[in-house]
Amino acid sequence: MSDTEKPTRGVLLKARNGDVIGFDETGLRMRLSDEVMADISRRVSVADSAAPVDPSVLGDIHAWDVRRAGDWYLFSAHLPGEQGICQFRKRVEPLGDTAPDILANPSGSLFAILSIGGTRRATTSDEVLRYPYHIVTTGDDLGPAGASGTEIVVATPDLQCLSEQSRDSLIADEVIARRHSDFRALPVIYARSETDNSASISDFGVGRALENFTLTVANLCAAANSLGVSPKVLGVGLDFTLEALDQDGAVWRSGIYDIMARVTDIFADNGLRKPLFVSTFDAGTRGVSDNPILRAQWEMAWNKAGHDHVFSAPGYMFAQDEFGRPTAEARQQIAEMDAFAIEALNADQDWSCPVLLLAEREDDPKLIRCRGQALGAFVLDPDDLLNAGPECGFRIEGCENGAKITGVMVDRGDPNDLLISFDIAPEGDGLTLCYALGHPASPDHMPANRGAMRDEWHATSRTGRILHRWALPAALPVH
Repeated sequence: MSDTEKPTRGVLLKARNGDVIGFDETGLRMRLSDEVMADISRRVSVADSAAPVDPSVLGDIHAWDVRRAGDWYLFSAHLPGEQGICQFRKRVEPLGDTAPDILANPSGSLFAILSIGGTRRATTSDEVLRYPYHIVTTGDDLGPAGASGTEIVVATPDLQCLSEQSRDSLIADEVIARRHSDFRALPVIYARSETDNSASISDFGVGRALENFTLTVANLCAAANSLGVSPKVLGVGLDFTLEALDQDGAVWRSGIYDIMARVTDIFADNGLRKPLFVSTFDAGTRGVSDNPILRAQWEMAWNKAGHDHVFSAPGYMFAQDEFGRPTAEARQQIAEMDAFAIEALNADQDWSCPVLLLAEREDDPKLIRCRGQALGAFVLDPDDLLNAGPECGFRIEGCENGAKITGVMVDRGDPNDLLISFDIAPEGDGLTLCYALGHPASPDHMPANRGAMRDEWHATSRTGRILHRWALPAALPVH
C-alpha cells in the first residue's frame, strides 16, 4: 500500500465501553474516563486557578492572601505554634459532621508515621505540640490512637488536627522541630496508631489492629491525593511484646516477622515503598525482667528476615510508672530516640544500638570474651548513669559452682569485644551470659533490668537528660 493509500483515521485500542485510543490527521487521540478527567481538572484548578477570597470565611484568625483552589482555601496566617508565619489550608466544605480543621500546607509529600501494636501503644496524653497544624490524623474523630481498636476504621480522605497525643504524634513533633531548627522545609505528618487487645501473636495477626491498619494506609493515600501530593511513610512502629501471653519466643518472633511481611504487602498494594519498622527493645518492667519474648527480640536485632527494621533504643533506659508504662518524661525521650533512628535511616545513614553476638571462653578459664558490633567503640559508662553496678548489667546463668563476675572491660585490641572476668572459672552445662536480662525487681522508677554499655553517640533531650545509644539486652550461650 502506498503512502497515499494509508488510512487517515482509525482505532488502535477498543474497550467494551467504546474506543480508547484512535488516530486521525492530527495524531493520536485518547479517550479518558470521567474520573481521570475530574482528577486532571482538580489538579489544574489547585495549581493554576486559585481565586482570591475574603479572609472572613476562615473565621476570626490572623490570615491573609486567601484563595480558593478546588476544594480548599489556601492562605498565609500567623497561628499558635512554633512554626511562625506559614502557608495553611482549610476545606471549603466539611466532609463529615464537624467543621473542617485548618492544616499546614504540605511540603512535597504528605508524610506519615504509623504504628501497629498492643494496648500499651494505644496510650495517649495531653502534651502540647510545638507544630499543631503540621501533625494530622484520619478525619474520623477516633484520634491518633484510633480509639484503641474499639472502632472499625471507615474510608475517608479527611484530615484532622490532634486533641491528644500518641507516641507517633510526639515523634512527628520531634522530626518537625529538628527540621525547623535547621531552616528546612516543614512537612505535614500524618500520625496514626492501630492497636487491639490481643493476648497472643496468633490473635494479633488476625485482630482488628491489622484490619484497621489496612484501612488507615488506604486513608493516608486518599488524603494525600485530596491534597494533590504523594504519600510517604517515614516509619512504622511495631509494638507487641509483653501484651502477648505466649511462652514460646520462637513462635512470637515468627509471628512478628509475618506481621511485617503483611504490612509490606499492604504498602505494595497501595503503591508505597517498603516500610521501615521501628521498635523499642522491650526490657520489661519494674517487676518483670525475664520472659521468652524479651529474649526473642535479640535475634531480631541482627536477623532482619529481609525487612528494614531497627531497634531505636533499649527499654531499660526509660523510667516507668507503677503500671509499667513510660512516664511523661520517658515518653518524650522515647519519641526522640525513635525520631533519631527514623531521620537517620530515611537519609540513608546508619543507626543501630550496640548488640552482643557471641560469648566464648578464653584460654584463661576465669575469662569470657563477649563479641558484639556497634557503630563505634563500646563504652562502659564511667558514671554508671543507670545504676547497673560493678557487673555493668551482666550476670551468668546456669552456673553450678557459684562463680561471680569480678570485672568487665573493653578489649584494647578490639573495641567491640568485652572481657568479663570471674573469681573462679564458671562451670555448668547451660552457661549463659546475660546482659540487661533477669535482674531482681526494681525498688525505684526504672525497669528492673539495667546496663552500663553503650557507644559514643549522645544527644541532649528536651527533658534535659543526656541520651545515649545503650546496648540491647542479650542472652548468649557460652561456648
